[in-house]
Amino acid sequence: MIASLRGNVIEKSALWLLLEVGGIGYRIKASPAVLTTIRGGEEVFIYTYHHIREDAEELFGFLSLHDLELFERLLAISGIGPKVALTILSIGSADTIKKAIMSGNLSTLTSVPGVGKKMAQKIILELKGQIVEEEQAAPGDTDLFDALMGLGYSANQARDVMKYIPQEMADPSERIREALRLLSKS
Repeated sequence: MIASLRGNVIEKSALWLLLEVGGIGYRIKASPAVLTTIRGGEEVFIYTYHHIREDAEELFGFLSLHDLELFERLLAISGIGPKVALTILSIGSADTIKKAIMSGNLSTLTSVPGVGKKMAQKIILELKGQIVEEEQAAPGDTDLFDALMGLGYSANQARDVMKYIPQEMADPSERIREALRLLSKS
């Protein structure tokens, strides 16, 4: 999987940019906000999402890790593909979209082509809890959550076990070991 690229912008259009990295050109789809920020000829660092289907491989690019994470969360919602998720990200920053989701602002989400009222309600329903928990979590909790998700546990399993990890336990490796110990008992 291609997680990030650093290289020179060779060309760009309204929908994509061509990034040369070590003599290889990567065509990366990006939101209008990203494309207007980047100039041709400059060196850039881009976080990428490598989308693989039976008939195509596509790269989607983001300037911040927060945008990439929100993009991946949107993709986890049934009925939202990469193109719609990228279009949602084009309405503003990740923080703007998160605020719209947390406040239940349907009009912001339905302003996106391809997102109707039902889809906007589904986005709010599925992501609101995750965003609230993320903002209330201690910094070590997000690392623990990411580690458990990386080990193949579901988001619900990770959130449930995190409730039982003592906050006094500050060392990340100790927190992960304790979470795994608790998960092995259930």
